[in-house]
Amino acid sequence: MNNTSASQKLLAFGMVAVAVLAMALSAKAQNSPNSGGVLPSTKTLKASIANGYLFQNTMMDAYASGSTVRLVQSYSDGGLGATAFTYDNAVSINAYLVRGGADNLARAEVLGKGLIYAQSTNFPINDGRFAQAYFVNKANPDGSGAYITPAGFPFYFYSSSTGDQAWAGMALVQLYHRTGDKDYLTAALKVANWIVLNTYNTFGAGGYSFGTYINQFNQSVPSPNGKSTEGNIDAYAFFSMLADVTDNGAAQNGTSWKSLAKHALVFVKAMYNSTGGYFYTGTLGDQITINPSPIPEDCQTWSYLALLDNHYKHTIDWALNNLETTDTSASPHSSLTGSETITGMVFDTASLTTTADDPTAVWLEGTSHTIAALIARIIAGNESLSSRYTDLGTVEYFIENCEKAQAELGAGQTVNGIPIPLGEGLVAATSVMDTGFGYSYGPSLHIGATGWYLIGVQGGNPFQLGYSTVKP
Repeated sequence: MNNTSASQKLLAFGMVAVAVLAMALSAKAQNSPNSGGVLPSTKTLKASIANGYLFQNTMMDAYASGSTVRLVQSYSDGGLGATAFTYDNAVSINAYLVRGGADNLARAEVLGKGLIYAQSTNFPINDGRFAQAYFVNKANPDGSGAYITPAGFPFYFYSSSTGDQAWAGMALVQLYHRTGDKDYLTAALKVANWIVLNTYNTFGAGGYSFGTYINQFNQSVPSPNGKSTEGNIDAYAFFSMLADVTDNGAAQNGTSWKSLAKHALVFVKAMYNSTGGYFYTGTLGDQITINPSPIPEDCQTWSYLALLDNHYKHTIDWALNNLETTDTSASPHSSLTGSETITGMVFDTASLTTTADDPTAVWLEGTSHTIAALIARIIAGNESLSSRYTDLGTVEYFIENCEKAQAELGAGQTVNGIPIPLGEGLVAATSVMDTGFGYSYGPSLHIGATGWYLIGVQGGNPFQLGYSTVKP
């Protein structure tokens, strides 16, 4: 494995993305009557990125530091306490790897070893899966010293969705690709085989079912939820990575990772509404009937990041046209005050129609997904120069709004009782936002939102091995 070559390719990609962005913004500034010819400050963006990593580090070191094996509390102190969601930690690993450098790689490896530990000791069933989340405020009493314990009472975050498993697996494969440490690949293969054994689905368009949950008898049972387009996008990307790093190897059942990736891709493509130009969220519980509503943001942006298929590149436009909003203090149930306004993306179509929460709440993680997808389309979309300028203008605008949210929102929040300086992390949502799926996001500082912002503004693509937007 040529780690130097991989790092050089990522650096070269980043330089291309920055160069294209600078060129387009320069043209825009010269032609804008409101700009006065002044470009957005590169220094400001660099400071925003640096502050984002300070937040990631603060969260990571809240209960233990150095090489102590651990995971990161997902949100600032609040109702979820010291809960570390598996997906959020995978995002953090990717954010550290995208930036690179010795300290960031070391932190990514600590979290990667945290995932390996969580997998090897998973409660109540240890068979290669990950739980939805773990507690990270004390060392496990098994004597390992790892700050990872089961997320039991009062949450019991023991469920295992295909999407969460694939995200953990992708992060582990990225670590293996960067370091050559086979422990990461071994752990990735374990969870990949778990997905195949437990979620491979032959109903309707096939693909992979939602996952499993743990019942009151500590037994693993299939989730009653329908198949998820997002989860199958994740499985496609994960299995495609495994095909690359195993030289077209196969799962324990003898099926090649390439074929298993295609099984997910067939389902994803079946969820495409060609008339509307968007992807459905997935199926109903019968595993066959398409679920027509709500329509999520992540299916539209992640599909492009994972597939890099220009036949579906306009799903990003659908998301921008249907899911962009502006939160203000005048919105019902808004958490903003005074003249604060933030523009970005919502979670899905249901978020815009809620009456219990703020219908204009901005989901900053989804806004960052969109930044990443637009940069990917600029580079891989074969668009006209005019269209690329338009995309870059949207990228610039969303970055400015994320920077504003970073600077203004989340004051007075803590982790393990330690104050988090204002201006470092991004909150999950500008106000309480209804997802339409039985849970919500709120204005708590969040490693998932911050991690995706860091990935997006640096031109990273976590669905591609090595983070390059251009497939070899």
